[in-house]
Amino acid sequence: MGAHIIGLEDRPNLEEKIERVGGRGNSAAHKTTRFLGPEGQDFVNPLKPPYAYFIERPKGDVTPDHSHDANRLEFVVEGQIEWREQGHEPVIYGRGTLTYVKAGTVYGYTVLEDARILIVFEESPGMNYR
Repeated sequence: MGAHIIGLEDRPNLEEKIERVGGRGNSAAHKTTRFLGPEGQDFVNPLKPPYAYFIERPKGDVTPDHSHDANRLEFVVEGQIEWREQGHEPVIYGRGTLTYVKAGTVYGYTVLEDARILIVFEESPGMNYR
């Protein structure tokens, strides 16, 4: 079979394995990060596509400024966020919004309503905190 088929519930929540600037998290509420690519890879720097993630973030969660090594496509399934990008005014958007972010763009965001987001990278994403 040439297709890669995976269900969200078939993948573990990786939050406990993620090292973020300032510690493991800044919100007491539960959040999840699930890697949807082939199993057995480093989920931060996977070697094989798809480079896809499904994240859930609670209202009030703040993702600090960072960038990635690859272009990023994001689709907000539920919720609302305030997007912050260096040199630009913040933008608020929510459910049904698709964004495309070029590699190296420095950004962060605050979750305004509990959010569920699908993120797909064109190549291995890497993670670079500022």
